[in-house]
Amino acid sequence: MFRNKKFLGTAFIIVILLLLVTGLLTMASLSFPVVPKGKSSYYYLSKQALWIFLGLICFSFTALMNYKRYKEFKFFAALYIIGIVGLFMVLILGGKTKGAVRWINVFGFKIQPSEFAKLIIIITVAVLIDRLKNKNMIATKPWTSAAIILGTTGVYSLLILMEKSYTSMAQVAIIGILMLFISGINLSVFTIIFSFLIILGQFLLKLASYRVNRIKSHESGELVFQAHQSLIAIGSGNLTGRGYGNGLQKYKFLPEIHTDYIFSGFAEENGFIGALILILIYVCLLAIILIVACKIKDMFAKYLLMGIFVMFATQILGNIAVVSDVVPSTGIPLPLMSYGGSSVFVSMFALGIVYNVIRALYKQEMGDELDEINEVEYMM
Repeated sequence: MFRNKKFLGTAFIIVILLLLVTGLLTMASLSFPVVPKGKSSYYYLSKQALWIFLGLICFSFTALMNYKRYKEFKFFAALYIIGIVGLFMVLILGGKTKGAVRWINVFGFKIQPSEFAKLIIIITVAVLIDRLKNKNMIATKPWTSAAIILGTTGVYSLLILMEKSYTSMAQVAIIGILMLFISGINLSVFTIIFSFLIILGQFLLKLASYRVNRIKSHESGELVFQAHQSLIAIGSGNLTGRGYGNGLQKYKFLPEIHTDYIFSGFAEENGFIGALILILIYVCLLAIILIVACKIKDMFAKYLLMGIFVMFATQILGNIAVVSDVVPSTGIPLPLMSYGGSSVFVSMFALGIVYNVIRALYKQEMGDELDEINEVEYMM
Protein backbone atom coordinates (compact mmCIF):
# COMPACT_ATOMS: atom_id res chain seq x y z
CA MET A 1 0.00 0.00 0.00
CA PHE A 2 2.74 2.45 0.98
CA ARG A 3 4.78 1.67 -2.13
CA ASN A 4 1.90 2.50 -4.47
CA LYS A 5 1.25 5.83 -2.80
CA LYS A 6 4.86 7.00 -2.79
CA PHE A 7 5.41 6.22 -6.47
CA LEU A 8 4.56 9.79 -7.51
CA GLY A 9 7.29 11.32 -5.34
CA THR A 10 9.85 8.70 -6.40
CA ALA A 11 9.06 9.22 -10.08
CA PHE A 12 9.36 12.98 -9.61
CA ILE A 13 12.84 12.68 -8.09
CA ILE A 14 13.97 10.24 -10.80
CA VAL A 15 12.80 12.61 -13.57
CA ILE A 16 14.66 15.55 -12.00
CA LEU A 17 17.86 13.52 -11.61
CA LEU A 18 17.61 12.29 -15.20
CA LEU A 19 17.37 15.87 -16.46
CA LEU A 20 20.25 17.08 -14.27
CA VAL A 21 22.55 14.22 -15.31
CA THR A 22 21.58 14.59 -18.99
CA GLY A 23 22.23 18.32 -18.75
CA LEU A 24 25.70 17.83 -17.26
CA LEU A 25 26.67 15.16 -19.80
CA THR A 26 25.46 17.37 -22.64
CA MET A 27 27.34 20.36 -21.20
CA ALA A 28 30.51 18.25 -21.00
CA SER A 29 30.22 17.43 -24.69
CA LEU A 30 29.11 20.79 -26.10
CA SER A 31 30.73 23.51 -24.03
CA PHE A 32 34.50 22.99 -24.25
CA PRO A 33 34.95 24.44 -27.79
CA VAL A 34 33.26 27.72 -26.80
CA VAL A 35 34.96 28.49 -23.47
CA PRO A 36 36.43 32.01 -23.13
CA LYS A 37 40.02 32.41 -24.19
CA GLY A 38 42.46 31.50 -21.44
CA LYS A 39 39.93 29.44 -19.49
CA SER A 40 39.95 25.72 -18.78
CA SER A 41 38.12 23.41 -21.18
CA TYR A 42 35.89 22.51 -18.25
CA TYR A 43 35.03 26.15 -17.48
CA TYR A 44 31.31 25.97 -18.31
CA LEU A 45 30.96 22.38 -17.11
CA SER A 46 32.47 23.08 -13.69
CA LYS A 47 30.34 26.19 -13.22
CA GLN A 48 27.19 24.34 -14.26
CA ALA A 49 28.05 21.55 -11.81
CA LEU A 50 28.36 24.21 -9.10
CA TRP A 51 24.99 25.70 -10.08
CA ILE A 52 23.39 22.26 -9.87
CA PHE A 53 24.95 21.55 -6.47
CA LEU A 54 23.61 24.85 -5.15
CA GLY A 55 20.34 24.16 -6.95
CA LEU A 56 19.95 20.92 -5.01
CA ILE A 57 20.29 22.96 -1.82
CA CYS A 58 17.57 25.28 -3.16
CA PHE A 59 15.40 22.23 -3.86
CA SER A 60 15.93 20.86 -0.35
CA PHE A 61 15.05 24.22 1.20
CA THR A 62 11.66 24.56 -0.48
CA ALA A 63 10.94 20.82 -0.35
CA LEU A 64 11.22 20.86 3.44
CA MET A 65 9.41 24.16 4.03
CA ASN A 66 5.63 23.98 4.34
CA TYR A 67 4.22 25.64 1.22
CA LYS A 68 1.46 27.26 3.30
CA ARG A 69 4.05 29.64 4.76
CA TYR A 70 4.03 31.53 1.47
CA LYS A 71 0.51 32.67 2.37
CA GLU A 72 1.84 34.76 5.27
CA PHE A 73 1.67 38.44 4.32
CA LYS A 74 5.17 39.23 5.55
CA PHE A 75 6.53 36.35 3.49
CA PHE A 76 4.97 36.91 0.07
CA ALA A 77 5.09 40.72 0.42
CA ALA A 78 8.81 40.57 1.20
CA LEU A 79 9.37 38.28 -1.79
CA TYR A 80 7.47 40.64 -4.09
CA ILE A 81 9.44 43.67 -2.89
CA ILE A 82 12.75 41.82 -3.23
CA GLY A 83 11.76 40.99 -6.82
CA ILE A 84 11.06 44.65 -7.58
CA VAL A 85 14.36 45.74 -6.01
CA GLY A 86 16.23 43.14 -8.06
CA LEU A 87 14.62 44.29 -11.32
CA PHE A 88 15.39 47.93 -10.47
CA MET A 89 19.00 47.03 -9.68
CA VAL A 90 19.36 45.56 -13.16
CA LEU A 91 18.24 48.84 -14.72
CA ILE A 92 20.65 50.82 -12.54
CA LEU A 93 23.71 48.58 -12.29
CA GLY A 94 23.21 45.90 -14.92
CA GLY A 95 25.63 45.36 -17.76
CA LYS A 96 24.44 45.39 -21.36
CA THR A 97 24.75 42.14 -23.31
CA LYS A 98 23.55 41.92 -26.93
CA GLY A 99 21.50 45.09 -26.54
CA ALA A 100 19.69 43.98 -23.38
CA VAL A 101 20.32 44.69 -19.70
CA ARG A 102 19.42 41.53 -17.79
CA TRP A 103 22.20 40.66 -15.33
CA ILE A 104 23.78 42.12 -12.22
CA ASN A 105 26.99 41.01 -10.57
CA VAL A 106 26.62 39.81 -6.97
CA PHE A 107 29.87 38.73 -5.29
CA GLY A 108 31.34 37.83 -8.67
CA PHE A 109 28.27 35.88 -9.83
CA LYS A 110 25.93 36.99 -12.62
CA ILE A 111 22.33 36.99 -11.40
CA GLN A 112 19.31 37.39 -13.68
CA PRO A 113 16.46 38.81 -11.55
CA SER A 114 13.89 38.32 -14.32
CA GLU A 115 14.26 34.54 -13.87
CA PHE A 116 13.49 34.82 -10.15
CA ALA A 117 10.60 37.18 -10.96
CA LYS A 118 8.75 34.30 -12.65
CA LEU A 119 8.60 32.22 -9.48
CA ILE A 120 7.93 35.21 -7.24
CA ILE A 121 4.96 36.24 -9.37
CA ILE A 122 3.59 32.68 -9.23
CA ILE A 123 3.72 32.71 -5.42
CA THR A 124 2.30 36.24 -5.17
CA VAL A 125 -0.58 35.66 -7.60
CA ALA A 126 -1.40 32.30 -5.98
CA VAL A 127 -1.71 34.06 -2.60
CA LEU A 128 -3.84 36.86 -4.10
CA ILE A 129 -6.20 34.42 -5.83
CA ASP A 130 -6.53 32.39 -2.63
CA ARG A 131 -7.40 35.53 -0.62
CA LEU A 132 -9.78 36.87 -3.24
CA LYS A 133 -11.54 33.50 -3.47
CA ASN A 134 -11.90 33.33 0.30
CA LYS A 135 -13.59 36.74 0.22
CA ASN A 136 -15.72 35.62 -2.75
CA MET A 137 -14.40 38.57 -4.77
CA ILE A 138 -13.49 36.50 -7.84
CA ALA A 139 -17.19 35.75 -8.31
CA THR A 140 -18.75 39.00 -7.09
CA LYS A 141 -16.12 41.54 -8.19
CA PRO A 142 -14.35 40.01 -11.21
CA TRP A 143 -13.08 43.32 -12.62
CA THR A 144 -11.57 44.38 -9.31
CA SER A 145 -10.01 40.94 -8.83
CA ALA A 146 -8.56 41.00 -12.34
CA ALA A 147 -7.15 44.49 -11.77
CA ILE A 148 -5.42 43.35 -8.56
CA ILE A 149 -3.93 40.20 -10.13
CA LEU A 150 -2.89 41.73 -13.45
CA GLY A 151 -1.73 44.97 -11.82
CA THR A 152 0.60 42.97 -9.58
CA THR A 153 1.87 41.04 -12.59
CA GLY A 154 2.07 44.19 -14.71
CA VAL A 155 4.60 45.89 -12.42
CA TYR A 156 7.06 43.04 -12.99
CA SER A 157 6.25 42.86 -16.72
CA LEU A 158 6.92 46.58 -17.17
CA LEU A 159 10.26 46.46 -15.35
CA ILE A 160 11.38 43.44 -17.37
CA LEU A 161 10.29 45.13 -20.61
CA MET A 162 12.50 48.10 -19.66
CA GLU A 163 15.40 45.62 -19.61
CA LYS A 164 14.57 44.93 -23.29
CA SER A 165 13.73 41.33 -22.47
CA TYR A 166 10.43 40.94 -24.29
CA THR A 167 10.44 37.14 -24.01
CA SER A 168 10.77 37.13 -20.22
CA MET A 169 8.18 39.90 -19.99
CA ALA A 170 5.79 37.86 -22.11
CA GLN A 171 6.35 34.76 -19.99
CA VAL A 172 5.62 36.63 -16.74
CA ALA A 173 2.49 38.11 -18.35
CA ILE A 174 1.34 34.69 -19.59
CA ILE A 175 1.80 33.23 -16.10
CA GLY A 176 -0.37 35.99 -14.62
CA ILE A 177 -3.04 35.70 -17.33
CA LEU A 178 -3.36 31.91 -17.16
CA MET A 179 -3.43 31.93 -13.35
CA LEU A 180 -6.24 34.48 -13.59
CA PHE A 181 -8.08 32.08 -15.91
CA ILE A 182 -7.75 29.08 -13.56
CA SER A 183 -9.00 31.23 -10.68
CA GLY A 184 -12.50 30.67 -12.07
CA ILE A 185 -13.12 34.27 -13.06
CA ASN A 186 -16.16 35.05 -15.20
CA LEU A 187 -15.37 33.83 -18.73
CA SER A 188 -16.75 36.89 -20.53
CA VAL A 189 -14.70 39.21 -18.30
CA PHE A 190 -11.59 37.12 -18.94
CA THR A 191 -12.22 37.10 -22.70
CA ILE A 192 -12.42 40.91 -22.82
CA ILE A 193 -9.26 41.28 -20.73
CA PHE A 194 -7.40 38.63 -22.72
CA SER A 195 -8.32 40.26 -26.05
CA PHE A 196 -7.10 43.63 -24.80
CA LEU A 197 -3.81 42.15 -23.57
CA ILE A 198 -3.22 40.42 -26.92
CA ILE A 199 -3.57 43.79 -28.68
CA LEU A 200 -1.30 45.43 -26.09
CA GLY A 201 1.28 42.67 -26.51
CA GLN A 202 1.33 43.14 -30.29
CA PHE A 203 1.74 46.89 -29.83
CA LEU A 204 4.68 46.44 -27.44
CA LEU A 205 6.22 43.88 -29.78
CA LYS A 206 6.31 46.42 -32.60
CA LEU A 207 7.91 49.17 -30.52
CA ALA A 208 11.39 47.79 -31.20
CA SER A 209 12.49 47.65 -34.85
CA TYR A 210 14.80 44.65 -34.30
CA ARG A 211 11.86 42.56 -33.08
CA VAL A 212 9.75 43.61 -36.07
CA ASN A 213 12.57 42.73 -38.48
CA ARG A 214 13.05 39.35 -36.81
CA ILE A 215 9.34 38.55 -37.18
CA LYS A 216 9.26 39.70 -40.81
CA SER A 217 12.29 37.57 -41.63
CA HIS A 218 10.66 34.56 -40.03
CA GLU A 219 7.33 35.10 -41.80
CA SER A 220 9.07 35.43 -45.16
CA GLY A 221 10.86 32.13 -44.64
CA GLU A 222 14.26 33.81 -44.41
CA LEU A 223 16.40 31.91 -41.93
CA VAL A 224 18.61 33.87 -39.57
CA PHE A 225 22.07 32.43 -39.01
CA GLN A 226 21.35 30.82 -35.65
CA ALA A 227 18.09 29.26 -36.85
CA HIS A 228 19.80 27.92 -39.96
CA GLN A 229 22.65 26.35 -37.99
CA SER A 230 20.21 24.98 -35.42
CA LEU A 231 18.21 23.18 -38.11
CA ILE A 232 21.44 21.80 -39.57
CA ALA A 233 22.35 20.43 -36.13
CA ILE A 234 18.95 18.84 -35.57
CA GLY A 235 18.72 17.47 -39.13
CA SER A 236 22.22 16.01 -39.18
CA GLY A 237 21.39 13.96 -36.10
CA ASN A 238 19.06 11.79 -38.21
CA LEU A 239 17.54 8.86 -36.32
CA THR A 240 20.27 7.89 -33.84
CA GLY A 241 22.63 10.90 -33.91
CA ARG A 242 26.33 11.36 -34.63
CA GLY A 243 27.18 9.83 -31.26
CA TYR A 244 28.07 11.37 -27.92
CA GLY A 245 30.90 13.88 -28.30
CA ASN A 246 30.86 13.73 -32.11
CA GLY A 247 28.72 16.78 -32.84
CA LEU A 248 30.16 19.37 -35.24
CA GLN A 249 27.98 22.44 -34.65
CA LYS A 250 29.58 23.00 -31.23
CA TYR A 251 32.81 24.08 -32.95
CA LYS A 252 31.54 27.65 -33.09
CA PHE A 253 29.15 27.03 -35.99
CA LEU A 254 26.09 27.39 -33.76
CA PRO A 255 26.32 30.30 -31.28
CA GLU A 256 24.94 29.76 -27.77
CA ILE A 257 24.93 25.98 -28.24
CA HIS A 258 25.53 25.49 -24.51
CA THR A 259 22.73 27.87 -23.49
CA ASP A 260 19.60 28.61 -25.53
CA TYR A 261 20.44 26.12 -28.31
CA ILE A 262 21.53 23.18 -26.18
CA PHE A 263 18.58 21.11 -27.47
CA SER A 264 19.99 21.41 -31.01
CA GLY A 265 23.41 20.17 -29.90
CA PHE A 266 21.78 17.34 -27.97
CA ALA A 267 19.68 16.34 -31.01
CA GLU A 268 22.73 16.37 -33.27
CA GLU A 269 24.60 13.90 -31.07
CA ASN A 270 21.63 11.75 -29.99
CA GLY A 271 19.36 11.96 -33.01
CA PHE A 272 15.60 11.88 -33.26
CA ILE A 273 15.33 9.00 -30.77
CA GLY A 274 17.42 10.80 -28.16
CA ALA A 275 15.53 14.08 -28.66
CA LEU A 276 12.20 12.23 -28.38
CA ILE A 277 13.30 10.56 -25.12
CA LEU A 278 14.34 13.95 -23.71
CA ILE A 279 10.98 15.44 -24.66
CA LEU A 280 9.19 12.48 -23.02
CA ILE A 281 11.14 13.08 -19.80
CA TYR A 282 9.93 16.69 -19.82
CA VAL A 283 6.39 15.47 -20.52
CA CYS A 284 6.68 13.19 -17.46
CA LEU A 285 7.79 16.16 -15.36
CA LEU A 286 4.83 18.26 -16.49
CA ALA A 287 2.43 15.33 -16.10
CA ILE A 288 3.48 14.74 -12.50
CA ILE A 289 3.00 18.43 -11.64
CA LEU A 290 -0.44 18.35 -13.29
CA ILE A 291 -1.46 15.11 -11.54
CA VAL A 292 -0.48 16.50 -8.14
CA ALA A 293 -2.35 19.74 -8.88
CA CYS A 294 -5.48 17.76 -9.71
CA LYS A 295 -5.25 15.45 -6.67
CA ILE A 296 -4.40 17.98 -3.93
CA LYS A 297 -7.50 19.38 -2.24
CA ASP A 298 -5.94 22.61 -0.96
CA MET A 299 -6.79 25.30 -3.51
CA PHE A 300 -3.73 27.41 -2.71
CA ALA A 301 -1.52 24.42 -3.56
CA LYS A 302 -3.42 24.02 -6.84
CA TYR A 303 -2.75 27.65 -7.79
CA LEU A 304 0.94 27.30 -6.94
CA LEU A 305 1.35 24.13 -8.97
CA MET A 306 -0.57 25.41 -11.97
CA GLY A 307 1.63 28.51 -12.03
CA ILE A 308 4.75 26.35 -11.87
CA PHE A 309 3.30 24.11 -14.59
CA VAL A 310 2.78 27.13 -16.85
CA MET A 311 6.33 28.39 -16.15
CA PHE A 312 7.96 25.09 -17.14
CA ALA A 313 5.60 24.39 -20.03
CA THR A 314 6.17 27.79 -21.66
CA GLN A 315 9.95 27.48 -21.33
CA ILE A 316 10.14 23.92 -22.65
CA LEU A 317 7.76 24.51 -25.56
CA GLY A 318 9.26 27.95 -26.24
CA ASN A 319 12.83 26.69 -26.36
CA ILE A 320 12.04 23.74 -28.62
CA ALA A 321 9.92 25.98 -30.88
CA VAL A 322 12.80 28.47 -31.22
CA VAL A 323 15.52 25.91 -32.00
CA SER A 324 13.17 24.23 -34.50
CA ASP A 325 12.47 27.63 -36.14
CA VAL A 326 8.75 27.34 -35.47
CA VAL A 327 8.89 30.82 -33.90
CA PRO A 328 11.42 33.66 -34.35
CA SER A 329 14.74 33.31 -32.57
CA THR A 330 14.75 34.59 -28.98
CA GLY A 331 16.49 33.71 -25.74
CA ILE A 332 14.62 31.00 -23.81
CA PRO A 333 16.65 28.60 -21.63
CA LEU A 334 15.75 24.90 -21.56
CA PRO A 335 15.04 24.07 -17.89
CA LEU A 336 17.78 22.06 -16.12
CA MET A 337 19.71 21.74 -19.39
CA SER A 338 20.82 25.21 -20.52
CA TYR A 339 23.87 26.79 -18.90
CA GLY A 340 23.08 29.43 -16.29
CA GLY A 341 22.84 29.66 -12.53
CA SER A 342 19.68 31.78 -12.28
CA SER A 343 17.66 29.39 -14.42
CA VAL A 344 18.87 26.36 -12.43
CA PHE A 345 18.16 28.00 -9.07
CA VAL A 346 14.63 29.07 -10.01
CA SER A 347 13.82 25.67 -11.52
CA MET A 348 15.04 23.84 -8.42
CA PHE A 349 13.26 26.23 -6.05
CA ALA A 350 10.04 25.63 -8.00
CA LEU A 351 10.49 21.85 -8.12
CA GLY A 352 11.13 21.85 -4.38
CA ILE A 353 7.74 23.51 -3.87
CA VAL A 354 6.15 20.80 -6.02
CA TYR A 355 7.80 18.08 -3.93
CA ASN A 356 6.58 19.74 -0.74
CA VAL A 357 3.03 19.64 -2.10
CA ILE A 358 3.55 15.96 -2.99
CA ARG A 359 4.40 15.36 0.67
CA ALA A 360 1.20 17.17 1.63
CA LEU A 361 -0.67 14.95 -0.85
CA TYR A 362 0.66 11.84 0.91
CA LYS A 363 -0.60 13.18 4.23
CA GLN A 364 -3.95 14.01 2.64
CA GLU A 365 -4.39 10.50 1.23
CA MET A 366 -3.04 8.54 4.19
CA GLY A 367 -4.46 10.63 7.02
CA ASP A 368 -3.74 9.15 10.44
CA GLU A 369 -1.83 6.20 8.97
CA LEU A 370 1.16 8.45 8.24
CA ASP A 371 1.45 9.34 11.91
CA GLU A 372 2.14 5.67 12.70
CA ILE A 373 5.30 5.47 10.59
CA ASN A 374 8.49 7.47 10.20
CA GLU A 375 7.67 10.10 7.56
CA VAL A 376 11.29 10.50 6.42
CA GLU A 377 11.62 6.74 5.99
CA TYR A 378 8.30 6.65 4.15
CA MET A 379 9.30 9.43 1.74
CA MET A 380 12.53 7.62 0.86
